[in-house]
Amino acid sequence: MQSVLSSKTALFGLILLGIVVVSALLAPLLAPHDPREQNLEKRLQPPAWMQGGSPEHPLGTDHLGRDILSRIIYGARVSLLVAVISVAVSGTIGTLLGLAAGYWGGRFDAVVTMLADVQLAFPFILLALAVMSVLGTGLRNVILVLGVTGWVVYTRLIRAEVLALREKEYIEAVRALGQKDHKIIWRHILPNVLPSVIVMASLRIANMIIAESSLTFMGLGVEPHIPTWGNMLADGREYITNAWWLATFPGLAIMLTVLAINLLGDWLRDRLDPRLQNSL
Repeated sequence: MQSVLSSKTALFGLILLGIVVVSALLAPLLAPHDPREQNLEKRLQPPAWMQGGSPEHPLGTDHLGRDILSRIIYGARVSLLVAVISVAVSGTIGTLLGLAAGYWGGRFDAVVTMLADVQLAFPFILLALAVMSVLGTGLRNVILVLGVTGWVVYTRLIRAEVLALREKEYIEAVRALGQKDHKIIWRHILPNVLPSVIVMASLRIANMIIAESSLTFMGLGVEPHIPTWGNMLADGREYITNAWWLATFPGLAIMLTVLAINLLGDWLRDRLDPRLQNSL
């Protein structure tokens, strides 16, 4: 914690992310209104500081009279849930495949590398769109798609590190002593690649937030009745000229959350990467 406090950018990111996480966890207590409550008499009400605004709705209302602030607070829940679970799934799959492919090599390594190259040949958003169009919309399907399609970056990173680690003298020594392969992987190789996994996962969380919002914005993500930042952007695009707050505030929420995660991810990389530490 002391090292975080010594870095202004990391501290700024920590504060921003802390606000988002606390808002998501305490949404029922912090949100001034039900995010799904509609009131057509108050539709397209501007923010409180503008003419026609009301303190009852600090950030205004949308085209159905729903409170923007409440929907942003509840939307943080969905974005963080999708990002964390999908990163956990993709990170686990990618790390296991990278460990196996890098350590044993051979045909398995060739197959994994080929699958990774094939997937990388397709733009991520197009691949996600194709899969979502088949599976259909829904929170579970979004998590499944983002989790399954995100394994490649972990596999390529871990495989490269394992290829170098397996030739180290201490690995040769424990192998000569009769240590079984699976114990060598879990006891000696995995702890050395784990910092890279942590850094990659922290940065990928930001990417997953953007990916979920993009899919939802295009109508292939979370269902429209669930308050998410992507749904708010999709609703606001039709009113961007006369009700700018509909799209601006959820867009700012996405931007600040991604910025906070990236700042903390950069700090983690500086702290956990021994090559960067030696150069400082």
